[in-house]
Amino acid sequence: MEDIKLICKECREEFTYTIWEQKFFEKKGWSPPLRCVICRRKKKLLRIALEDGVSIKEQGAHSAVCAGCGKDFLSLLEVREGEKEYCPECWKEIKGF
Repeated sequence: MEDIKLICKECREEFTYTIWEQKFFEKKGWSPPLRCVICRRKKKLLRIALEDGVSIKEQGAHSAVCAGCGKDFLSLLEVREGEKEYCPECWKEIKGF
């Protein structure tokens, strides 16, 4: 088994479907993802917001720039001044997932 490169159906960017994700999705009985991690997160936030009748901004979501790769992404974290934010891909590398 090895990492697979896929194209996101939303943003059309290439993303890596890692070995870890493949094993996780297989264990759950899910098909491979059609969207990158960032677009999946945006879709989930939008779905939750629509179900709750609450805007994404009211949930505390904000646009952030990854301190690792420089990409824009959507974050739900509350960040204090001086702290760095990382996109899901960079966070996986940092944590060794």
